[in-house]
Amino acid sequence: MITSSPVYAHAEISAPSGMVVAQHLLAAQIGTEVLQHGGNAVDAAVTTAFATGVLLPIWNGVGGGGVMIVHLDGGGGGSIDFGMQAPGLAHAEMFELETGPGALDIQGPSRRFSWPKVKDNANTQGYTSISIPGTVAGLTTALENWGTIDLDQAIAPAIKIAREGFPLSRTVALAMAAGHALLSRFKTTGDLYLNDGSPYGPGAHFVQKEHAETLERLARNGASEMYGGETSARIADDIEKNGGYLRLSDFKRYRPIVRENGLNGRFRGLELSGVGGPCGGPTALEILHILDRFDLAGMGHGSVDFLHTLIEAVKLAAVDRFNFMGDPAIYGFPIDSLVDPDYVKSRAATIDMSTATEFSTGDPWPFAGADRPANFPASAGSAPDDGTTHITTADKHGNMVALTQTNVGYSGVVNPGVGVMMNNAMSWSAPVPGTVNSIAPLARALNNMTPMIIHNSGRAVLAIGGSGGRRIWAAVVQVIVNHVDFGMSLQQAIEQPRFHVESDDPVIDPRFGDDVLLELKRRGHNYGLPPEESVLWPFAEPNGITHSDEGINGWKSGLSPFAKPARAVGY
Repeated sequence: MITSSPVYAHAEISAPSGMVVAQHLLAAQIGTEVLQHGGNAVDAAVTTAFATGVLLPIWNGVGGGGVMIVHLDGGGGGSIDFGMQAPGLAHAEMFELETGPGALDIQGPSRRFSWPKVKDNANTQGYTSISIPGTVAGLTTALENWGTIDLDQAIAPAIKIAREGFPLSRTVALAMAAGHALLSRFKTTGDLYLNDGSPYGPGAHFVQKEHAETLERLARNGASEMYGGETSARIADDIEKNGGYLRLSDFKRYRPIVRENGLNGRFRGLELSGVGGPCGGPTALEILHILDRFDLAGMGHGSVDFLHTLIEAVKLAAVDRFNFMGDPAIYGFPIDSLVDPDYVKSRAATIDMSTATEFSTGDPWPFAGADRPANFPASAGSAPDDGTTHITTADKHGNMVALTQTNVGYSGVVNPGVGVMMNNAMSWSAPVPGTVNSIAPLARALNNMTPMIIHNSGRAVLAIGGSGGRRIWAAVVQVIVNHVDFGMSLQQAIEQPRFHVESDDPVIDPRFGDDVLLELKRRGHNYGLPPEESVLWPFAEPNGITHSDEGINGWKSGLSPFAKPARAVGY
């Protein structure tokens, strides 16, 4: 029996002066208008990010956090980590765990790095799941450091959309319907997100009056409004009254982490810039450094050797990720050592081209110039994440930004008088003590956001990132390999069949072909196939911009509009 499968494609566009790719058409249009009026790529990214928080409100916004990497042509830029932090009252044993059969939360293709389920989903739903949001701090810091417009200008389009309303996209409406039980659990949330208790349908006019008022306060007062002002006081008061852990003092001590030039690496002679710390950046760079030691082009795209090598490289980096990565300020591991060329050489040498391997952890400590502490914590699992969005911008000056932001999933909590969906970032941490990613006061937990910029002789030639939780970093790597090693356009590179793997068994797109899959099985890859239902799409959704050959400052788009309706707009 032969069954047809859908193939999802999207038109590539070229623009001579500037471009924005975002996961909502109106957001991309708003960002491009900023470029047309003289703003730079940072101005466009920040404006688009605020607008996206209104247009895709359960997935991102001022109640969440993110990371971004900025390239300024001619020198400058850097990275900002504005991820969520655990409240000061958080601790490693704050959640009661499930017991008995089914109590282990198997984290997808990482069986060896799973953790127990939390009773009543207290780390993923409701007031106890909320961490300190970082979006406002990150976006305002980006404007202050590298932007050219004022904060009130960047927020103005988002205010207008929130106040006047907009038609819900099919994707957002379906997500709200799927989350009906959680959205109806809290009165303020239900009043906003439900229509007399029922889900809104696609195309319904959606107004967020209190969200608009919050954004107006932010536009007037700046970041201090969110980190010690009226808005943060309203959030903290409501959370404390309802048994959560976040307090006003937590907001007051939040600071984004700014790093000049980001975390750097190389692939095929090109310079790579990502975000360091406990995100997807170090993992993607480690994978690319491993792959740089193999002739993938010589193997042929989609060949058995090609897929085997990529799968094994991702598995190696995933094992290191879950053994070593947590908040370095708390657990003391030098994450940058995972991308050290000599360490990567030692890891690449463990790949056996004839068979799949269950990899053990590496030993990066000597490459960090330190001894492994006797009390270094145990390995941790991989957190869920399904509420992420990504934005890519480029301007006529050659500046580029890759910005990923998220609510993680979402807590379900909208605080009275605030009108924004709050994150559930406590779900990022292992809910048990003694691991490298356990809950700790003010910890920045391991997350999956992977924005990256590639440079050629100092010039930015590709900016990319994506949504899709733990699937992001492997997807970003595969797109870069397709583009760099095989000369594909970015759109072609994104549309190619992909796999996803972490520490154990891969999920592989059957478009690679039966013969290839059979040989992978012979080499020990106990792979699975994607679900038939398209809504269960098991791969991430990358988007990005490349520098084209059309004109001195031309740009080309690449995106995957599968679950979130990503669009590119240029001029």
